[in-house]
Amino acid sequence: MIHELHIYDHDRNIMEEFAIWRSSVLALHKCIVSLVTILGLCLQLEFANASALVTDCRRTILMKLFITDISLYFGLLSVMILQINQSNRDFGEFMNKIGVLLGTLASILELLILFPPLGWLTLFFWSMYLMITAIGSYQLSKTLCKRAVAALILALGEFQVRLISLDGRMMGSVAGLGRAYEKLKVLIKRSRYSTAHDETKNLSKELPV
Repeated sequence: MIHELHIYDHDRNIMEEFAIWRSSVLALHKCIVSLVTILGLCLQLEFANASALVTDCRRTILMKLFITDISLYFGLLSVMILQINQSNRDFGEFMNKIGVLLGTLASILELLILFPPLGWLTLFFWSMYLMITAIGSYQLSKTLCKRAVAALILALGEFQVRLISLDGRMMGSVAGLGRAYEKLKVLIKRSRYSTAHDETKNLSKELPV
């Protein structure tokens, strides 16, 4: 009884920690989305005339990079919200780090269009954060790769077992068909013998003695 209570308390603590972590992640991404939205509004006010933005080659490239980056960010954010649960928190943390990098990069690209000096400064700090995150995520990536390989090996093993089971069933079906065919041949032979015997008896009855 006491052991079960310890297990229950442990599971409840894990669920509470996961709920706190999830809410903090969602709050962080809400801030990133709000920042990107505010800078986007500033872009609309600054470049109300779209031709001024299109004629500038540097800003056009930055805008294309921003559109690509923000599309990846919102796609990743959708996957995080739908798929992250308690059982794959390590994967969630890994996805969250990538999401933070993409989201902050989107705001930096907007800053590079609006205020280039401030944008370059924030890009420098973002690059430092990228290096730190890459170094810190190496062990996590290694763990996730090991788990993915283990899951793949397990899936292949289950597939092999099912394939062997299916092969055994098919062999049993083929053997059953063979037995049914042999029985059918025996029945056909008996039917032919019975028919020939009946014809012989009828013929002997018709012939005069």
